Amino acid sequence: MGISKPEDIDRYSLQTVNNIDILRVVYKHKKGSFLPVSKRFRFERTEELVLAKDGDSRDAQVLTETSPFLRQAMVELDTVVRTRRDTSKRIALIREELARLNDEMNSRVAYIQSLVEELQS
Repeated sequence: MGISKPEDIDRYSLQTVNNIDILRVVYKHKKGSFLPVSKRFRFERTEELVLAKDGDSRDAQVLTETSPFLRQAMVELDTVVRTRRDTSKRIALIREELARLNDEMNSRVAYIQSLVEELQS
């Protein structure tokens, strides 16, 4: 598909128009970047003629399926987007833990300083 930096992918969407699946990949770039914000890929749906159970050709239906290339691309995009979300959640959790530890350490240092001042008086 020509995506050189999968880590820049922010999200994606899929829509179907006239038996064509349109995959839109949205990138996250820094402000002022000249790179495109999104890119669209078109995948034609495959058509299959399905006959009725009794084999009568008068009861045939045309079914369409998504392209196997599109299905594989969506699996890979799910992995990239999910990994980014998981990483973001972990970063937020670590920052929260650091803030809590910082508060505890400041509190403990203030307590020990008060003990030292009490002994000096």
